[in-house]
Amino acid sequence: MAARVALRRRKNPARKRATRWVVKKAWHSHLACRTAKTGWTMKVLLCARGLTRIRGWLQEELPEDQIVECSGAEVAATAAGADVLIPTVSAIDEPALAHRSVRLVQQFGAGLDTVDVAGASRHGVLVANVPTAETANADSVAELAIFFMLALARRFPGTQEFLRARRLGGPVGNTIGGKSALIIGFGGIGRALARRLTGLGVHVVVVSRRGPRGDDENVARHVAAERLHDLLPEADFVVVATPLDEATRGLVGARELALVKPGAFLVNVARGGIVDRQALVEALRDGRLAGAGIDVFWEEPVSPEDPLLQLNVIATPHIGGSTEESLHGIARRVAENVSCIRAGRMPRNCVNRSAVDGRALRDRWAPAPPPSL
Repeated sequence: MAARVALRRRKNPARKRATRWVVKKAWHSHLACRTAKTGWTMKVLLCARGLTRIRGWLQEELPEDQIVECSGAEVAATAAGADVLIPTVSAIDEPALAHRSVRLVQQFGAGLDTVDVAGASRHGVLVANVPTAETANADSVAELAIFFMLALARRFPGTQEFLRARRLGGPVGNTIGGKSALIIGFGGIGRALARRLTGLGVHVVVVSRRGPRGDDENVARHVAAERLHDLLPEADFVVVATPLDEATRGLVGARELALVKPGAFLVNVARGGIVDRQALVEALRDGRLAGAGIDVFWEEPVSPEDPLLQLNVIATPHIGGSTEESLHGIARRVAENVSCIRAGRMPRNCVNRSAVDGRALRDRWAPAPPPSL
């Protein structure tokens, strides 16, 4: 819900012809930020190298600001003098947060598993993300999950062997229509995936932290997290689409994989740490799982020599949200929040607003007033 904003125009005594907008706000969950031309050029640190398109889109959205990049190993040193840190997949922890210039950690996307949010709160640093449903990110990740499902069902790696051997008509695969898919997590990605799978004739069941809330369109069955073990034996596909946090780390382990239907497939488009790596390897080796589609790994980038890649695994290098539509949409949302900080306003989707240390926040912003908590 957008915040209600009352505006009053008054003369600036220092400049008779100049005016300014004095903002009185009734904060709700979001505030639609407007660019404020205060003359404050922001230094925005993109904590990964080689993301040329993303850097270009950010510069397009923030033409007056300085967009710089560094590797994950350089974050702590390069954060000095930066106003905004964009983690991507790099760790943002104490050494980077200690720099007094840093006011915002803004993820380019939704996942904050590499950010020390508690540490940021202690230091008075705001942390925000871009929920998947607000851009084309959820749609992009959902479509990749379907790609994995189709490629696994149609035995895509085997088709390449047939091509090399100049053979026709094989291997024989399966359709996904009429099969059952268990989606773990029902946020933006889970919902986008359920809509698409229903259209393909897939029987969709969902397990989520909160359980059913009366808005479960395109879902045959929706249960709370404690019922996960009841649904695993029924699924032909298990799709992991939940955020990684302490509650979900290792959620799919040896016990869970022992419960899956023999010959089922696992798809992970969330975070590597949600699945126990060794348990996955063993389930693939002993045939309990017929195959896996993996876009996210425990250490990224993954080594091409990783033994997991020698099994029946279709892997991609964390490209779930890497579409033109998704990335450009996220860049716009990130730019809006940079402009919020420039204007002294609370960024949208600030995840630590209620936890941030007020005194530390004021110290970071002095002599200017900080955003209202």
